[in-house]
Amino acid sequence: MMIPGALDGVRILDLTRHMSGPYGTAMLSDYGASVVKVESAASGDPSRSTGHAYHGTENALYLMWNRGKRSIALNLREPEAIDIVRRLAAESDIFVENYRPGVAESMGLGYEDLKVINPRLIYISVSGFGRGPLEAWPATDPVVQAMSGVMSVTGEIDGGPVLIGVPIADYAGAMQVIQSSLLGLIARGRTGEGQYIEVSMLHALMAALTTRLALYWATGEEPERLGGAHSAVAPYNVFETKDGYMVAGVWGAGEAWPKFCDALGRPDLVDDPRFTDNKLRVGNRHLLVPIIESITRTQPTAVWEERFRAVHVLFGPVLDFPSLLSHEHVKAAGIVSSVEHPGVGSIPQLSPTLKMSGTPGHLGTPPPMLGEHTREILTELDYAAADVERLLAGGVARSNVVGAPSGDDDVVPPQ
Repeated sequence: MMIPGALDGVRILDLTRHMSGPYGTAMLSDYGASVVKVESAASGDPSRSTGHAYHGTENALYLMWNRGKRSIALNLREPEAIDIVRRLAAESDIFVENYRPGVAESMGLGYEDLKVINPRLIYISVSGFGRGPLEAWPATDPVVQAMSGVMSVTGEIDGGPVLIGVPIADYAGAMQVIQSSLLGLIARGRTGEGQYIEVSMLHALMAALTTRLALYWATGEEPERLGGAHSAVAPYNVFETKDGYMVAGVWGAGEAWPKFCDALGRPDLVDDPRFTDNKLRVGNRHLLVPIIESITRTQPTAVWEERFRAVHVLFGPVLDFPSLLSHEHVKAAGIVSSVEHPGVGSIPQLSPTLKMSGTPGHLGTPPPMLGEHTREILTELDYAAADVERLLAGGVARSNVVGAPSGDDDVVPPQ
């Protein structure tokens, strides 16, 4: 018998596309939330055909961001489809959308519209910039990275700004969807009422600037790009080894610096007047890093791992994906799992991130095919069988479409 999840009984209505919203609701489903995903009947979530990687006929990105959900495909240009969404919202705890600001309102699906039929509804609106002068601007992860200040401090010292290697703005947005959902539920438990919550990817990513903003606000100095170096501590860098790269560093005072020098085989550096404390080492990192790297290049990463771990110094090999996925700790911790998809078989997934003893998470159903659950959901809303078939025949809804092409998925309000 499966142990109930922390969010068992919580119903989420998901009108989001791409990554930030869908990945947030997928992770909520890992802990028991029931998620109904509303997709465009014409093409579905655009991530169904984004990029070039597929498991059989199903897009790899869509499969990564949409596990644990049921899909209902609706033509939201039709008033009857809007009525279906409203009926679903009336029975939901959380409503999540990431249309351009104002679009949901123009469809009759804004917070003020829905709270009339469900005062307990927690309404989460996700966008690139939130309300304000930039609210109508299209925003993707790279655009938000550029405008958040994050890209300005990412890259080599003498190079230009660099895009972070993962969609960090989308991920930050997904985390804020989760936080908003949980905070909203806690507040509703106290007040009995839902509320409107705005999630801005820009604000979410700027919240990660703590070390850089602390320096800027304290000194007025413009933060610089430091390549593989830490902004506040030295040495704490990516260093080249004989056969790859590693991260090693000093954190805190006391024995950290002597231990680092001991692992490096250079105890003479401990009392070098240029490097005796962190402030000096940061100021002289242009001298210190080349000295260290001239040594680290002489031995393979595995040798340095043994030496640094022996004296309990911060260390991590830079792992490529094959090394990461085959690493003994990743396997032992169960970080990677899989689900069985009816169309393509077993697909890998990242396991629920929080290991909860009383209400553990688990991977539920596989990512749904487009409209896979349309009939089922309409029946649950008490539509008669004849009405379900009428809605499908009339193009208001669509059922169980596999591998549909994608188009412009921005909906317009019904005429």
